[in-house]
Amino acid sequence: MKHDNLTKLNTHNPMSPQGKHITIDREDRRSQLRTFKEGMKWLKSGVPLMAFPEGKRSTQQGRLMDFKGGIFSMAIKTGVPIVPISLSNTHAVFPAYALMPVQPGAGKLHVHIHDAIPSKGKTEAELSELVRAAFCSQL
Repeated sequence: MKHDNLTKLNTHNPMSPQGKHITIDREDRRSQLRTFKEGMKWLKSGVPLMAFPEGKRSTQQGRLMDFKGGIFSMAIKTGVPIVPISLSNTHAVFPAYALMPVQPGAGKLHVHIHDAIPSKGKTEAELSELVRAAFCSQL
């Protein structure tokens, strides 16, 4: 899933049609509902989704922001687990104010794939806290 504004950037356009990206316009409630329904459809058919629970890049350089609830709600409604994937030190290589990375990422960026978190029997708030705890364990 990605923000609708990214479709206007040439760096994202070439892969969107092939990648089957689901776009969202955060300002448009209809877009949000359409995105939610499309995401549910993909999850029910067994296709995993990748979403960034903060909804956008942090301007607080390296600090986690509040999570949006949509992806957690989708997981609960479809019964799929969430596999948190955290990226650490992105703020050092690609600050929020930059259009391109400001330094090489070798040895600085880290990708952490955490254990799956079952969604069955959990609330959105519980899932959100478990994902946040996974992220924070590797920051």
